[in-house]
Formats: sequence, structure tokens, C-alpha cells
Amino acid sequence: MDWITPLKNKVLEGGEVDFEEALRLIGVETKEEFNSLLDAAREITHFFNSTEPGLCTLINAKSYLCGEDCGFCAQSVRFDTQADRYGLMNPETVVEAAKRAEKNGAKNFCIVTSGAAPLDDEFEKILFILKRLAEETRLNLDASLGFITEEQARRLKEMGLRRFNHNLQSSREFYPKIVSTHTYETRLETIRALLQGGLELCSGGILGMGESREDRVKLAFELKPYLPHCIPMNVLNPRPGTPLEDQPKPEPREILKTIAVYRFIHPRANIKLAGGREVNLTPEEQEQALRGGANGLIIGGYLTTSGNSIQDDFKMLESTGFKVPPSRHCESTEGGRSNPGVPS
Repeated sequence: MDWITPLKNKVLEGGEVDFEEALRLIGVETKEEFNSLLDAAREITHFFNSTEPGLCTLINAKSYLCGEDCGFCAQSVRFDTQADRYGLMNPETVVEAAKRAEKNGAKNFCIVTSGAAPLDDEFEKILFILKRLAEETRLNLDASLGFITEEQARRLKEMGLRRFNHNLQSSREFYPKIVSTHTYETRLETIRALLQGGLELCSGGILGMGESREDRVKLAFELKPYLPHCIPMNVLNPRPGTPLEDQPKPEPREILKTIAVYRFIHPRANIKLAGGREVNLTPEEQEQALRGGANGLIIGGYLTTSGNSIQDDFKMLESTGFKVPPSRHCESTEGGRSNPGVPS
């Protein structure tokens, strides 16, 4: 009996799936149910969202200088990961990287810094950088700066920031298994401060850290009250030197099912394939994800690791029916590697 179509129709008609229904969806096993799940997620995606993908380029503006102990993170000073270490970049470097990203077709540019929270002088410098970016580019400006207050959120918004990334990473129950230096509630307090300060929310998690299917669904429902505009779906890329360096890869079907179920729960969000997608999914499986619930990508590499070239990502988007940016000359392929001087 086809039980997935009624759930899809409920979402298309403005209803919601509940927790038990989502658990049933993520637990499909047969090929027929798996394909039906992805097809339904694709239909929901196209019903609520445009065919223009959400694309974001990152710059790792301050690296390997975080005192937290997040077990997945290569930028914690508690772990010997051999990541590049440097303080907050100078404004000119960030502005130049943003302009290259814009020329290569990116519309969204995210400044990312390692650390629990920005220092006072760093925060003022970031405000100055945002002011320049708002004046010198047409990019949507985003940031991921750790824990901030409502007042800081308001000041960032005044300088042109649109959206702030603050991932919950996992379910509330699983979180203490990967982090001990702060609590889940601390992360939720920051999310509330961001929204109260007038910023849009980008928040998602990491798959493949040893969590269960139920944990993945719980994360989706933890996010639901906050209506995130963007949900990055990272998949663990185990970094040497971190506590999770020997964590086995999740099955690709589990990744694809999770993305599809998130689409049922968050029909209007930009569900974005993010870090670890190239390591854990083949190009064909990445295309499956884009046909089965995802409608965005982080392009040009990640914080400490490389990714697909921008050209390859644009080809993949085209092949899955998305409209790619008109500016596609991509003067170099440097965006596909980790480098503090390019969008990475």
C-alpha cells in the first residue's frame, strides 16, 4: 500500500508530518519505498521553492583557534589536527575573496571564524569588513561567529548581515557524546538571540557521528520552532587527530533518506548539501540528493578541506534541473581547495 503519497499530499496542502510519521519515513528499506520517498521529497521541494539553488561560499577567516572540544572539529586547539592556524584575516583579504566569489557566480558569502565567541576587537573588525562588503559587492552577507548576544546580532544586521549560521549539530540527547565544554541549551540561547536581533537563521547538523536515525529526526524537530531559512546538511569527514577520526562512514542511502525526510519536515527551507558530501557521496549520489530534497550547495570548498570545483557543481545543478548563476566563467579552479586566501 502506498502510504508515502498521503504524507506528501498532507505537506503540499499545508499540513505537517509528526515525529512518528517522520520516523517511519526515515526507516524505509525497500527500493520501491526509497524511490517513492525521494520522488515525494523532490515534489515538495519544487512546490515550495524556486528552481534557483541556494549557493553559499565560505571563507575561513580565523582558523584553528577554538578552545571548545567538539569531537568532529579540526579547528579545536585541544586536538592535533595540523590545520592551518591564523588570526582574523585583514579586511582587504576578505573583501578580495568575496569579490572573486561573486565573479564566480556566488550570491551568498559567509564569514566563518573559529572560537566560542569573537573577541571585542575582532567583532569590531568584522563589523568594518561587513560595511565594506555591503558597499563594494552585491552579495548576500552571512556569518558564523560562534556564540553572540542579541545586541551583537542587531549590530551585525545594521552593518548589512542577512543571515547567521549556528548549527545545532545533533539531537539534544546525542550532543553530550560529542561536546562537553558547552551545552545544547547554550546553542539554543544563541539561536534565540539571533532571531530576536533580526537575523535570518541558518542551522543544521552533521550526519555520521554515530547518531541513530531517531537522533537525526529529533534534530529536525528541534530546529522546527525556529523556522530556519537554511539547513546545512553536513556529513562527517573524519579529520585525523579528532576524537571521531575513526568513525565509519554512514551508508549513502541513510544520508539520502535523511535529506528527504528533512524536506517533509522543513518544506520551505533551503536544504543545503554541505561539508563532507564529496567524501561520503559519489557524484551520482549527490545528484540523487538534489533530486530528493536538497536544493542548495556550499560551493568552492570548506573550512579546512577541499570540495568539488565550482564548474563541476554547476554542471551537477544543471543536470538535476536547477538554474545556475549567469556568471559562470570561474577564472580559476582554486575554489575547490582549502586556502585562506580564496573562498574556502
